[in-house]
Amino acid sequence: MTTQRRQAAHDSGEDIWDRVVGAGEDGLERKDAIGHNTPAQFERGKAWIRDHQCGNKKTNFTLVHGRYAASNDVDKAKLYATTRLESLYRSAVRVYKCSLANLPPEAQSDLSIMLLTKTCKDIFAAMQFLEDAGFSAQSAAETAKVRPKTSTASARGRKPSGAAGRH
Repeated sequence: MTTQRRQAAHDSGEDIWDRVVGAGEDGLERKDAIGHNTPAQFERGKAWIRDHQCGNKKTNFTLVHGRYAASNDVDKAKLYATTRLESLYRSAVRVYKCSLANLPPEAQSDLSIMLLTKTCKDIFAAMQFLEDAGFSAQSAAETAKVRPKTSTASARGRKPSGAAGRH
């Protein structure tokens, strides 16, 4: 009886990466980005992309409005980051509420519990700081919808072709 080798994360990741990069700025919905990969291979491949490929290629990999994109678009990056940070915040709130907040006073003085509680509270404070600064998934989404169209040259701080001063 032969067994089939599990596909390596980088194999799935490169397959997904190539497909998403090929789609350009519009990106791909999950059903198109997954290709021939299984759902588990897709998840491992995305993790490999985020852990390795983004740094190697100096390109972001985001999920915005249900579409995966390989792009350094600032609005996509902002929306993805704020959405993910809000998700992590909600997870931290749940961790705090279900495992730390209701411990008896004698447990609250345990150094490990104190450290875990402080870490949760630091996450809460960091998210409050972002909210006070106007960062939220909602504000990032609104910014992404009304983003002005600029040329690639002007977005990079260069003079567009035909600009004054060009000889």
